[in-house]
Amino acid sequence: MNPHHPATGLDERLRAALAARADLVRPEDLAPLAPVVPLRPRWRTPLLLLAAAAAVLLVLGLVLDGLGRDPRSDDVAPSPDDRVELELPADVGRDWEADEYSTPARLDLDGDGTDEKVVFLGEPSPQLDGRVRMQTTLSGSGEEAWGVTDIETTIVNALDPVDADGDGDQELVLYYDDFANGGFPLVFDLREGLLVQAVVDAPELLVRGQVPAPGGGEYYDMVRVHDYWVEDGTLWSSRSVNAYAAGTRTMTLIKPLVTVHDAWTWRLTEDGLLEPVDQGCIRHDIARDSRTPCEADSADDLPAVTEVAAESIGIGESAPVEGGFPFTVRLRAAADPRLVVEVGQGRAFELGLDVVDPRVLTTQPVSVFSDGPSVVLTSASDPGYVRVVHSDGERLRELEPTGEVALTGDASQRTWLTADGTLVTAVAGEGDTWRLWFWQWVGREEMAALPGTTVCFDDPADPATLRHC
Repeated sequence: MNPHHPATGLDERLRAALAARADLVRPEDLAPLAPVVPLRPRWRTPLLLLAAAAAVLLVLGLVLDGLGRDPRSDDVAPSPDDRVELELPADVGRDWEADEYSTPARLDLDGDGTDEKVVFLGEPSPQLDGRVRMQTTLSGSGEEAWGVTDIETTIVNALDPVDADGDGDQELVLYYDDFANGGFPLVFDLREGLLVQAVVDAPELLVRGQVPAPGGGEYYDMVRVHDYWVEDGTLWSSRSVNAYAAGTRTMTLIKPLVTVHDAWTWRLTEDGLLEPVDQGCIRHDIARDSRTPCEADSADDLPAVTEVAAESIGIGESAPVEGGFPFTVRLRAAADPRLVVEVGQGRAFELGLDVVDPRVLTTQPVSVFSDGPSVVLTSASDPGYVRVVHSDGERLRELEPTGEVALTGDASQRTWLTADGTLVTAVAGEGDTWRLWFWQWVGREEMAALPGTTVCFDDPADPATLRHC
């Protein structure tokens, strides 16, 4: 140590670091002696001297700078998004062929203003469920671009393209069609000549179909309705705000035609992550296939149950029954009244009735319909009497109500048949609220009610006064 320059803390740290580094060197790490080669005189290579000196100063400066202060954010290059692990496709399928029912996609992959034609070559498989090679020639460079995916079918028809990253080119959108669960879209971005599938953040928001929600019963599950679509080059998705009853014995979903949904658009990041961007609330009109922004007080539409089927027949009368299976019904006077249902080719079925003043509605309850005549019986003298009679092709029988709701009418329950054949029971709840239940055929001799929305009435005895609470 030089007595005129006492050691500082920095000196000690440098010595310790160099000594530790020297201790790591082992004999096997040392390279063998190089052969003797003529050396250039030092005066012939002044640039090497300058470069070496500059390198030493640079390293020393970096060491001193790193030891003398805390690291700054710009000392380290930005790290990639740890949520993204892109899977690069294998170069397979050049000899596969496109299925005759596949349609090439046309979109501007490289952003030069000219559409590329992407063909879909299918991996040979007996069930047409092999992998698919996506292949094109870029119009800007003339180079080949390709990718490989597995959507469980080699018959491919792309969705409209999107520009999810806003850079002026377009991304290819295919879809995975899951019959049971609805499916989801796949977005492919052109990266270094490869069509690479984007990684989806929050994939549960980018699906189509009925997704299970809390609740349910013996004959129904509660679900939320999800959807996705492409609009004006943007990928959208939505999820219903409310959950609805989906029948487990039938393909029935109890929901109105106009429903309120949360909505998102989807943005592609530089790292290849497809992430949702909240777009607030939309109203979806399934009949008009339209989606519009919500108003401040937007809610699901009320169900169309206010128009009551009022036409009926009594003892000694007959009438054709409208809707569903065509037939004629009559009430024959006897010691006990008898219900007679006449179908084509002179066939008739009879059922004795144990009720005073029977009435038969001439609108068929199509919600409780199953390949045969069905009628709703009431009583002119007993407002609480409601029955559904069904023919299984051999005889008439009453369907047995089962499940959570009784088929009746009293002060706490109101049951009626709508003009379009929907059998509804409103059950009184807290305050002036009523829960609507919709009757469905659930078995050979059974019917059950599935829950709908909660409503209010100005007059509970009059379905026409139904309103939001």
